[in-house]
Amino acid sequence: MAIGSLSPNSVLASPIQVNPQVKTDLQSSAPQAAQDAQKTAKSTQTDTVTISPQALKMADDKNALAKEASNKADEKQALQSARDKADAVKNDNQKNAVKAYAGLSANQ
Repeated sequence: MAIGSLSPNSVLASPIQVNPQVKTDLQSSAPQAAQDAQKTAKSTQTDTVTISPQALKMADDKNALAKEASNKADEKQALQSARDKADAVKNDNQKNAVKAYAGLSANQ
């Protein structure tokens, strides 16, 4: 009985492919190896989550409410900022008017 030389194809091949006369107990090892390979592939898969359309709608509704509240807060902040600027201008105008009046009174 002659033994064939090793080649890349023979190394990667199953024993059944290299020697078709191999015993049947080795034939059962090929499916076992395939099952083992699938187990490692399955263990590396990540879990997936399915989100229902109702859950997405509920989340969108909550996001819309939060965005609306945020917009209202931004509007209030912008309005307050505008009021503060108007008050600052009013105070500056009053100070300038008092200075002008004091200057006129001193000249008379």
